[in-house]
Amino acid sequence: MEKLRRRAVFRTTLAGAAVMIIGTIGYMIIEKLSFLNALYMTTITVTTIGFKEIVPLSGPGRIFTIFMAFAGIGTIFLAGTEIARTVVDTNIRRIIGKRRESSMIRLLEKHIIVCGHGRIGQAVTDYLKKAGAPFVVIDSDPEICGILKESGIPFVQGDSTREESLREAGVERARTFLACLGNDAEDVFAILLARQLNPSLRIIAVAREEESIERLRLAGAQTIINPYQLGGARLALSATKPAVMEFIDASLLGGSLDLELAEIRIEEGSELCNRSLADARVRSEYGIIVVALKKNEDTIFNPHSGVLIERDDILIALGPPTALGKAAHAARKS
Repeated sequence: MEKLRRRAVFRTTLAGAAVMIIGTIGYMIIEKLSFLNALYMTTITVTTIGFKEIVPLSGPGRIFTIFMAFAGIGTIFLAGTEIARTVVDTNIRRIIGKRRESSMIRLLEKHIIVCGHGRIGQAVTDYLKKAGAPFVVIDSDPEICGILKESGIPFVQGDSTREESLREAGVERARTFLACLGNDAEDVFAILLARQLNPSLRIIAVAREEESIERLRLAGAQTIINPYQLGGARLALSATKPAVMEFIDASLLGGSLDLELAEIRIEEGSELCNRSLADARVRSEYGIIVVALKKNEDTIFNPHSGVLIERDDILIALGPPTALGKAAHAARKS
């Protein structure tokens, strides 16, 4: 878009400069005018102002003036055409781009909606992009939306507290809603509206003030994170349990170890359904460690080998991404 503008300005400037140079030199040669008088004659001719000539023109001078007048009109038309084309191209590109983005968002299902692309929102989208998770960002700042567009991130430019913005982001089809607008009051409004539009939506909110936690929970957020408490706990753990934090950084937060912590939901009719951990040979067959087993609202940490894996259970497992993918495939209905 910016390249088109620069090209249009360059072409128009080049044409105008060429006409002025040719006109000035022409009057100096034909009518023997000084540089200033020749430039003046060229200016009033090209711009069609129509001021009185400095000296009576000869026959060749009049013919040259006719050509210069047409050249001036042509340059003006060229400038108008370039400006109009740039404006039209820009608008068409914007419309096509917006329609393409809207089409991409309409295809999303069970995706994550990130409200706000500030420092926390940016960190969230960076991680989601690396993980390959489907998501869309809602932000009202045109500059931020421009950055998102250049990065190829699906976005909706709008207010997260307005229904049309949430609907455009596909809130009815989403599975998770992240409220990180940078203002707890705005987060509350966004959560209330999102809960109304999608009662089954999982909502996670960022609370910057201690007193906002209860308000966010009453609004409908299931999980509330205080970044200051989380950061403080991380600092304390780094000081008191450095080996643990080094392992977490290296394995789970994109460090040097090729390990991930994943959720694997068990589907009816899969290889793992209605079998014990021992019978399923989860560790020996797939090379993963089952850290916990979630059954409905209960979570069993370090489950024993005889525990039964049933439909809709969630295995919380640690292992290499390829091994986790293999186990996740086995957990799906064959």
